[in-house]
Amino acid sequence: MGQGMRALVSVFWANPNTMPPPTSDTLPDGKSLWLCTILDRTVEREIISHYAPRVRPGSGWSHGWSPLLDPPKRWSGTRKAAARRRNLRRRLEKAVPLFADQFEEQELQRRPDYFDADSIEREQCNKN
Repeated sequence: MGQGMRALVSVFWANPNTMPPPTSDTLPDGKSLWLCTILDRTVEREIISHYAPRVRPGSGWSHGWSPLLDPPKRWSGTRKAAARRRNLRRRLEKAVPLFADQFEEQELQRRPDYFDADSIEREQCNKN
C-alpha cells in the first residue's frame, strides 16, 4: 500500500432496509451521492474535506473507500506448461533419480493436456 495506490472514495446510502430520500440528488445507480477517484493517497483527506458532501451520522449515508487494483498478472500457457514440466522433473529427480526419465515420459503420456500449452490456454479462456 504505497502512496501511489489508487482508490475510489464515495458517499453512499448504507441503510440496507430503506432507500435514500427522494429529495437527494443521487447518481444514476440510485444509492451513491458522490464518487471520486483518488490517484494520490497523499491528498485523499484534503479532497474529501473540500468536495465530499457533508452527511449527518445516523442519517443513512456513509463514507466508503475501495481500492482500484490492477488485474492479476497471468502466466501464458507456454510458461505455465514449462513450469509444470520443470516441477515434474524436479520432483522425480528427487524421489527416483534413476527412473526419472521413464516416469516423466509415462506421466506426459498419461496426462498430455495438463502439460500442453495450447490446452492450458484454452482452459484459461474458458474460465474467463
